[in-house]
Amino acid sequence: MTCTAAVESEASSLDDVINEIISTRISERGETRIDDRVTEAAMEDRKKNGYF
Repeated sequence: MTCTAAVESEASSLDDVINEIISTRISERGETRIDDRVTEAAMEDRKKNGYF
């Protein structure tokens, strides 16, 4: 299962990517984790069930 979603980027060079990462306020864990859209505890439930 894909656990995170892509975040669109306008970076066109390595320096742009680095600067984008430094300045971003969107985190994988806080914004794009698909499990969190199922339920707030989905990831923790999968851990309890041995998924990880």
